[in-house]
Amino acid sequence: MRSYLEFTVDLKPFDAVSKILSHPDYKEELAFQDYKVANGKDEDPNAIAILVFEKYFFRNNSTATLTVTVSDFEGDTTVKCISTGNGDGVFDIGWWAGKSFIKPLRKILNPYILEMKQEP
Repeated sequence: MRSYLEFTVDLKPFDAVSKILSHPDYKEELAFQDYKVANGKDEDPNAIAILVFEKYFFRNNSTATLTVTVSDFEGDTTVKCISTGNGDGVFDIGWWAGKSFIKPLRKILNPYILEMKQEP
């Protein structure tokens, strides 16, 4: 079962990442992080951050991952979140584990959201 969320925020990529990682649950569940800066148009560098979180859900006895990319290559800072691996069994039943993994992240960045591009 996959859950996907995409939106733009009124923050620079590293500021958005700082806000995400300030949440105690996300800081604890962080499995991987990477940051890159590239020369952009004019003199403003572009940045991308990749965060991978891992969490065990008792309700469906599975471990889910949440991959988050935060980049400003298209102008505004875009946040893309995809939660995977949270389903169980032949029918991949996730009991909303993926959505509940993404929900706090959206709450953290909600004051800065400019546009929702795709919601679960």
